[in-house]
Amino acid sequence: MKKFFLMIAVALISLTASAQVYVGGGVSAWRNSDANHTQFTLEPEVGYTLSETWDMGIGIGFAHDYLKGFKTNAIEVDPYVRWSFAKFGPVGLFLDMTAGVASYKTKYRDNDSSDANTAWRIGVEPGVKVSLTKKLEFVAHCGFLGYTDADDAFILNDGSSVSPYGEKGFGFRLNGNNLMFGLLYNF
Repeated sequence: MKKFFLMIAVALISLTASAQVYVGGGVSAWRNSDANHTQFTLEPEVGYTLSETWDMGIGIGFAHDYLKGFKTNAIEVDPYVRWSFAKFGPVGLFLDMTAGVASYKTKYRDNDSSDANTAWRIGVEPGVKVSLTKKLEFVAHCGFLGYTDADDAFILNDGSSVSPYGEKGFGFRLNGNNLMFGLLYNF
């Protein structure tokens, strides 16, 4: 049994010996004045580069959504595994496999807030990263392919949801609300 644990410890040490830590985060913002809809997300992240093709990390962020009198504030935790599958000079393409959870409260026209609700998602986010310097990378995410759900998401008459991850369902989302830009600093 000791040999087994020693073998596991040696494997983990050798795997993380070449790991490189990075910190950074992303921000997204959206404003539609015609629909009186404002969204923004601020999500710092920390991660480890395990190899040229694999990273793992976690983003912990804050999201705000105001839509037609409904105000939603959320705290999100989004762990991910990143697979970098193509590189063209300083530009690389990747997929983040993520399983996020968010705790959120919704107010309607500044009335008392509802109980805390939970939303979750599991899926893939495509992205691109550009090496600006040896230590600094620009990162952009766009879209989501997967499943989202929420305990008690308010669905408005036009079909929009005030849940931080959108309405319940499976599919692919690609619109301006999914665009997030960020910077990563590699140590």
